Amino acid sequence: MYEYSKLLKGKFIKRYKRFFTDVLFDGGILTVHNPNTGSMKCVLSDGADVLISESDNPSRKLKHTLEAVLVEDRWVLTNTILMNRIVRHGLLDNEVKELRDITYLKSEYKYGDGRIDFYGETADGRFLAEVKNVTMFDDECSIFPDAVTERGRKHLGLLLEAAKEGYRPYMIYVCQVDRPFFRPAYEIDMKYAEALEDAVSRGLNVITVMTVFDEKEGRVTLKEGGELRFRL
Repeated sequence: MYEYSKLLKGKFIKRYKRFFTDVLFDGGILTVHNPNTGSMKCVLSDGADVLISESDNPSRKLKHTLEAVLVEDRWVLTNTILMNRIVRHGLLDNEVKELRDITYLKSEYKYGDGRIDFYGETADGRFLAEVKNVTMFDDECSIFPDAVTERGRKHLGLLLEAAKEGYRPYMIYVCQVDRPFFRPAYEIDMKYAEALEDAVSRGLNVITVMTVFDEKEGRVTLKEGGELRFRL
């Protein structure tokens, strides 16, 4: 379980230059940092309720960060940087059934010419896990990615290389809406979709989880997500 320290509620106005978002808050307009690099095409709409956090770091140019957007009466957590912390807490609290009883967990693990979000150890051996936040969806599926991601394909390649050295490789897709299935976005990044299919056929383990956010307490837990589905 992860706990936010404090969240403020506002209204979305616009997003620009990718990392900037204007939010109506307390009668004025705040320019808020948006750490999500994707298109957020299923999430952002004029006047949507948003949650923002406030930093007391005096060196920050923008004091506030966009954390969540209300979609379908459900808070979609959009801070991709924070998602790794949420997953870390979930792993250590045994909220992810495929990776329980972890005895050691290291974040930002350097492997090959890149970094993987987590290195861990269980009684079954060592593993590597990469985390992706999923904010795109249709009527049946949570979908990733929402923009072309060469970096995402690189992570798939690193995990397959690690498998040759005895690591158990995992992709953890954190789905922000409740859907029965998860699928790659063939219509947006065919290369990533095909790379994921190939990686799964070669031993990559895919875990889908869904966030459960208690707005009153500011707490986030993880539960099992939708079933992996390839070409419809």
